[in-house]
Amino acid sequence: MSIQLSFSQSGLETNKSIRNKQRVNYIYNITDYITWSHLDNNTAFRIGVFGKDQESLIEEFKKVAAKKRIKNLPVRVVKITNVSEIKDLEIVYIHKRDKLKMEDILPQLTMEEVLLVSENYPFRVSMINFMEFENEFHFDVNVKNINNAGLLVSPQLLTFSIQQQKDWEEIFEKLELEQEVIEEQTNELKELNREIEHQQLQLDAQREQIRLQQRSLVEQLEEIRIRKEELENKLEEINVQQRELARLKRQVGEKSEETTRLTNTLNQQEDTIEYRKRLLMRQKHKALEQEQRILSQVQAINNQEKELDNQLGRLRSQGLLIYVFSIIIVIILALIILAWRQYKRKKRSEAEVRIQNKKLMALNESLDSFVYRVSHDLKAPVINVKNMVSMLKENTEEQENNTLTTKIIENLELSSNRLDLTITDLLELSRIEKVEEEREKVNIQEVFNTILKEYERELKEIGAIVKTSFQDSGTYSSSAELSSVFQNLLTNSIKYRSKNRPLEIVLSTRNREGVTVLDYKDNGQGIDLKKFEGKLFSMFQRFTSDQSISGTGVGMYIIKRLIDKNNGSISLESEPDKGLRYLITLPAKNSLS
Repeated sequence: MSIQLSFSQSGLETNKSIRNKQRVNYIYNITDYITWSHLDNNTAFRIGVFGKDQESLIEEFKKVAAKKRIKNLPVRVVKITNVSEIKDLEIVYIHKRDKLKMEDILPQLTMEEVLLVSENYPFRVSMINFMEFENEFHFDVNVKNINNAGLLVSPQLLTFSIQQQKDWEEIFEKLELEQEVIEEQTNELKELNREIEHQQLQLDAQREQIRLQQRSLVEQLEEIRIRKEELENKLEEINVQQRELARLKRQVGEKSEETTRLTNTLNQQEDTIEYRKRLLMRQKHKALEQEQRILSQVQAINNQEKELDNQLGRLRSQGLLIYVFSIIIVIILALIILAWRQYKRKKRSEAEVRIQNKKLMALNESLDSFVYRVSHDLKAPVINVKNMVSMLKENTEEQENNTLTTKIIENLELSSNRLDLTITDLLELSRIEKVEEEREKVNIQEVFNTILKEYERELKEIGAIVKTSFQDSGTYSSSAELSSVFQNLLTNSIKYRSKNRPLEIVLSTRNREGVTVLDYKDNGQGIDLKKFEGKLFSMFQRFTSDQSISGTGVGMYIIKRLIDKNNGSISLESEPDKGLRYLITLPAKNSLS
C-alpha cells in the first residue's frame, strides 16, 4: 500500500479561473479612468496578452469581450510573443515570469497611446502593476509613464492604488516569503513521497522473496513426507520377513545339519536385516531432524513476516504523522506571520502616535487608524465586491428572469457603491488632517466665483438662483481649503433642496473687528436643531430619512474641520422646511504678523 500526498487538480483549476475573471474585470474597470485620444478613428479596442502559457487568460478575455465593450468599441483580444507587436494595441498585459525588462518596453511605447498593465513587477516601474496576495489584488499607478505614452489618467484611480513604496515592498516581501515557504514544503513532501515509495519497493521485494522461500519449504516438506512413508513401508516389510524367518527357524529346528546350515544362513540374513534396520532407523532419525529444522525455518519466516508487517504499519503511521506535522507547520507559520503583521502594525501605530501633535492626538487615534484600515484593507475588497456583483449581474442576464435574484444584486450594487463613496470621503478627511496648506491673503469673491462656475450647469438645470454681496477686504486663509468649504456648501444646498420651491442661495461677506464674516443662506429642507442638538457637525450624521438622497453624512464635518484649521468659527441657524443659515468667521489678517 503506497502513501501519497497530492493537491486537488480540479480545485487549482477553479481557483485559477476565478483569478483570471478578476484580472479581466480589473483591466476593464481601469479603462474607465484612462483616456485614449485616437479611439474615434478605431473600429475596435485591441488588447494584447504576452506569454506562451496564457491561453486560459486569453479565453477569459474573449468571453467578456463577447458581452461587453470598452469605450463603446468592440474588444479584440490577441496573443503576442514579440515586443514589436505591442505598438498596434491599446492595452498590453505582461507577467514578470516572462522575464521582460521594462527598460526594453517603455521606450517603445512613448506617445504610442498603449497602456502597459503588468503583474508582480517592483513598485512603479511599469504603468499599472498588479500583485495578488491573500486572495486579493493590489496595484500601483505610475502617472509619469502613462503620460509619456500619450495617455491621461483620472486622479480618482490613484485613491484605490498603493501610493507608498514601503507598503508595496511589505506586501511583496510577504508574498515572496509565502512562495518560498510553499516551495520548501512542496520539496519536502516530494522527498518524503520518494522515500516512502523506495521503502515500499523494498518491502514488496522482501515479500516476494519470502513467498518464494515458503513455496520451496512446502515442496521440501512434501518430499520428506513421501520419503517417510517409503521408510515406514520398508520397515513393515522387514518386520514381516522377520516373522517369516522365525517361523521357518522353528520348522527346521528338527533337522540338525540342515538346521545348522539354515541357522547360519538365517543368522547371516538376520544380521543383514538388523544392519539394514539400523540403517533405516538412522535415516528416519535424520529425516526427523531435517523436518524439525524446516519447521524452525518456517517459524522464523513467520516471525520475519510479522516483523515486516509491523514495519509497514510503522511506515504508514510515519506517513500520517508527516502529513499532520506538515499541517501543523503551515498553521504555525500562518500564526507567526499574523503575529508579525500585528507586531508591525503595533510598531507603526506607536511611531505615529509619538510624532503626533498633542492637540490632534485624540482625533488621530480614532480617525487615522480607521482611514488607514479603510484605504489599505477595504479598497481592494470593495473593488473585488463590485467586480463580483458585475459578474453576477452578467450571469443573471443570461438566465431566466428572477425578481428576487435581481433585487438582491441591485441591493449589493447599491451597498458596494455606498461603501465606495464612504471610502472616498474618508480619504478626503485623511488628506485634510495630514496636509497643511499654505495660508495667504485670499480674495473670497474670486474663490467663490471660480467654484460657482463648476456648478453653473447643474444650478441652471434645477432653476436655482444665486445672490452675492461682497463687502470684505479678503481673508488670511488657505485658498484650496476655502474652495473645499464652498464646494461642500453648494453640494449640500443642491442635494437637500426643497421639492416645493426653486432653490435660492444668498452669500454675503463683511469685515468686523479684525475678522471676515461669511453669511451663507439657502431655502432648502432645513434641519430640526432641537432633534439633532449636539450632532450637527458630527461624522456620519445624516439629517434626512429620504433614502433617495445619496450621501455619507461627512460633508458638514469636513466644513467644520476646514474652518477650524483656518482659525475660524462656524454656527448654524435652521428650521424644518425653512432652509438654513451658516455664519462663518475667518481671520482678516495674519495673526503672526
